[in-house]
This record gives sequence, structure tokens and C-alpha cells, in this order.
Amino acid sequence: MNCMKKNVIFTIVAKNYIGLAQILGESVKKHHNDVDFFIFVADETNKADIQQIDGILFAKHLLMYNESEWTEMSFKYDITEFCTSIKPACFQYFISCKYEKIVYLDPDVFVFSCMKPVFDILDKYDMALTPQVCGIHESYNGEHPEWAMNVNGIFNLGFCAVKNSKLIKSIVEWWRVRLIDNCFADRSMGNFTDQKWMDWMPAILGSNHLYVFSHLGMNVAPWNYFEREIFEKGAKIYVKYRDEPIAKGEDPLIFFHFAGYDYSKLINGIINRKRIGNLSDYPDMMLAINKYKDVLVEKREVFNYFLKEKYSYENFDNGDKIDRFHRRLYHGYIKQYGVIDNPFSTKRGSFYDMINKRGMICKENIDNFSKNNLPSLTKKRAYIACLFRFLYNVIGYKRYVLFVKSLYDYCRPEWHVFLIKNKL
Repeated sequence: MNCMKKNVIFTIVAKNYIGLAQILGESVKKHHNDVDFFIFVADETNKADIQQIDGILFAKHLLMYNESEWTEMSFKYDITEFCTSIKPACFQYFISCKYEKIVYLDPDVFVFSCMKPVFDILDKYDMALTPQVCGIHESYNGEHPEWAMNVNGIFNLGFCAVKNSKLIKSIVEWWRVRLIDNCFADRSMGNFTDQKWMDWMPAILGSNHLYVFSHLGMNVAPWNYFEREIFEKGAKIYVKYRDEPIAKGEDPLIFFHFAGYDYSKLINGIINRKRIGNLSDYPDMMLAINKYKDVLVEKREVFNYFLKEKYSYENFDNGDKIDRFHRRLYHGYIKQYGVIDNPFSTKRGSFYDMINKRGMICKENIDNFSKNNLPSLTKKRAYIACLFRFLYNVIGYKRYVLFVKSLYDYCRPEWHVFLIKNKL
């Protein structure tokens, strides 16, 4: 890779989302001819046409991980966790390339106007972040409950900007080391992929080195729709607080984070969100959403070209799917019994062999089940409540309280290694 410009913007994807990342790249280049743009691909491919795409970098061959670290991380983390776990190492790569200012954007971000305020702030500060929410809301009505914000982290890591400094070199190495083993999206562990670790930054960096943007036009996303209103003025889109008493003023829309949207439907002109909220509550947001939809429809061939690419670390070597429970159980196993050379293997005596003997290979995609789509959830909860009531009647109040406390330890799959190893 030739480092031609002073500043760089990059994103990270599995290869099926290269097209989405290229659409982000085009939005970057529309407003910046003085910034390089690169796409780090977290998994692998043998296809020459993908390997030769301009701006594509394959993480496995460029980042600071040895073979055993890469294998362990790619197996124990799901696709989102793995792509985020390598983020600090990607920053390190661009630091080694001598870029002066480095900006990360999630692939589902779209740039609407020039990001000069970001690069300018890095003249003075070492790192810049955007909070999930900017305003003070005494009566909070956001789509994510506030406790979820506490769990997920104060800052949204769909954006992170740093300058190439001695202090940042230390920070990204600190971050990289922690994400080798602590990049799970797991509330019981106090982790939310790479993001929760950024809550440390105000304490570590202080106000002299960390800048927190209160700019409403940065990282507009579903979780802050409730506080931000967008509107058109002239040929530009602006953002202001919905609740005027919070603060007055307006900011140009710089980048919008389309998290949770179904991109495979968007490219066909259908607006659908896979996760939170009701779009009808925020009709003003359609101004930006429709513009993004129109771009995706126009670029659908680019998006579709990569969409069917299969994630390299999705299956065991016989094709059976690796469930999230398998990944976490593996994590618990190696913590107790040591490293497994190739967890993807299905040979005799392998990790796969152990879980298969215990009936843990399921042809149904159980990862897709959640409390939001599980059929007859109310009935299932009532049945479980009956079982707990029966247990209470058998063991009594004191033992029941101790039992309930002990359940916390078993909410993590790592604590269930005894299922495949005859030891408690």
C-alpha cells in the first residue's frame, strides 16, 4: 500500500459487506479529495477479483497477530465481535504507515458533508469520540433504555478519530491487547465488543487529549433519533435538538449511522429496520434515509456482487455451523484446559467431536432466536415460572435465594464446560 496523503479514513467488514463499504467510500471521496480511504477485510478469500480491488486490505496478512491468536479470536468471537476486535490493530497499521490523522467509520455510515471539523480538532487533541446521546434529558424517551446505554458504553464506536502521536500509540496497544480476549458483546461481563473500553478514555486521556463532539450532525443514529431533528435548508441538511429548551442552534449533517437497517431490502427500495424503534415516530429522518436508500438502489450491483460471499469463520471444516454457544463454550474450555490447535477441525478428539457427542450440533440456526421472535414466549415464561415455584416449595426461601444468586454464574456459556468435560 502506498501512503500518498496525510490523512486516512477506513472501515472494517467481512467480505460480504465490501459493497456497503465501497458505498461509504464513495461518500467519503465525494467530500474529500485529500484523504485516503481503505477497507479492511476481516476474513479471507481466494478470489483474485476481490483481492485486487483498489483500497482493499486483508487483515490477516497485515495486522499484529500471530497464527494462534488469529485462530482463537476468529473462532471464539462471532462476526461482529471479530470485526471489532481487530480495530485497534488496524489503527496501528495506519500509524505505522505514517498517516498523521486516522478516522474509523462503520461500514453502515454515510457521509453527507465535509469532515473537516474532525481533522481540524485533531490538530489540538489526540483522540475524538462521539457520545451516543448529546443532550440532558430529564424525561428520557430514547429507543434504547438508559440502562442499555450504560451497558453498551457512553461513546459509539461507529466513529473514532486519532492522530499519530506517542500517546495514541500507547492507547491503541492497550486497547488491542484487551480485545484479544475481551471483545464479547456480553452484559454479564460488562463488555460490549470494542466499544465499552472507550469509557476509560476520559480518565486515561483527560480533557487535554480527548475531545468529545457535541456536534449534532455527527453520528446521527437510531438511538439518538429521539433527541435530534433533521431538516433541509437550501441544498444542505441540518440537525437540531427536537426539544428546544435543551439547547438552541443547528449543525450541518456530517455523517449518518444507518445501524440496524436491512440493507438487502434497502437496495430494492424497501426501508426496513431489523432492530429498534418505529420510523413513523420520526418522519423527518426520512430525509436522510431516502437519500441513502436512493444511493443503495443505484449501487445495488456493487452491493449484490459481494453479498453472497460466505464468512470464512462461520463453519467447522465439515460445513456445520458454529453457534455462538459453541464459540463461548470453546472460550471457557481453553481457559480451563489450554489451547486447541485448530478449533475448526472435526477430526476425532477435536472440540467439534466433544460437542457433537453431547448433541450440540444443531441444523437449525438457533442464533436467530431471541426474546423478540421466540414463538409462544409468554407461555414458555409461565412454564419456567412454574418450575421455579416448584423448586421454591421444595428447597425453601433461604436455599432458593442462594440458588437464584448462583444463576448469574451460569448465564455465560463459558461456565458450562462441564457439559463436555466430566469435571465441575
